[in-house]
Amino acid sequence: DLATPVQLLPVISYTPKMLGLIVAVSCLLLPLSAQPTAPGVDSAAPNTPGSPVSSGISPSGEDRDAKFLSVFQIVKFKNGACPASDGNMGTCFTEAECSSKGGTASGSCASGFGVCCIFTVAECGGTVTEDNTYITSPGYPAPAPAGMCMVSINKCDANICQFRIEFEDVEVAIPLMGDCNNDTIMVTGFDALSAKVVPMSLCGTLSGQHMIVSVKEQTQPGAKLTVNIDTSIAQKWRMRVKQIPCDEPALLAPPGCVTYNTEQAGNIVSYNNQGGSGEMINNQKFSHCIRYQDGFCDVAFTSNNFDLGTGEIG
Repeated sequence: DLATPVQLLPVISYTPKMLGLIVAVSCLLLPLSAQPTAPGVDSAAPNTPGSPVSSGISPSGEDRDAKFLSVFQIVKFKNGACPASDGNMGTCFTEAECSSKGGTASGSCASGFGVCCIFTVAECGGTVTEDNTYITSPGYPAPAPAGMCMVSINKCDANICQFRIEFEDVEVAIPLMGDCNNDTIMVTGFDALSAKVVPMSLCGTLSGQHMIVSVKEQTQPGAKLTVNIDTSIAQKWRMRVKQIPCDEPALLAPPGCVTYNTEQAGNIVSYNNQGGSGEMINNQKFSHCIRYQDGFCDVAFTSNNFDLGTGEIG
């Protein structure tokens, strides 16, 4: 098997491209000077190595203009993830592509032929259309306004099978007795397989955690992220949506995983864990998966905090 599903609710987080084109133009200067034919010299005779090219033109004292041959070099590079100069993650595009797609260039990539393009949806009602797009609350990092905020998440191309939503900085109202009765974060519009395991709603502090949803069977419009803010505390959110192609098996999580670890070591953490002090959210049934690593045959678990409650008898 490529992964080991682990049915755990609280703690044990795990951190696990398309084609750009640019034409680089260089000029190869080939000056072909017109050389007059001297009297008594046969213009049809072959030239010796290193000798000027004879034009067979009668001497007139006038040289012809130099001629230039343009050479076009085609440079192709993947539109993959790149570290931007501002500390964010972007997608590598040509500068023209980045501008036409509404992104912001921040640093270079592809050996200087491309720019690291940052995409951000910061307004309610917006739509994600590119890989590595950030979704932020209006006015982030200032407190978000009350009300509902919905953002559509479309596949950047038809070859996308999964979304990995990174909750980089997410704080909304905490659950009450395990229920998200005030603020809620919901992700909908994914494949039936994910619908069986993805939590209906989330709340509390989710920073540093992630969620994987399967969207292979989805057409546009695709998934939706809906945030309902009902309280007046300092809520804010900043998430990054990574789109995983179907032909990238090293990045794809096995079917039915909500979180996925691709490293040799990491943590499995329930949502809103907050280092063991957060309240567990009710009605969750999801799988934490760990990718097989070459040279290893076992997985060892160490619990930092693990509390499912005492339950009720009778």
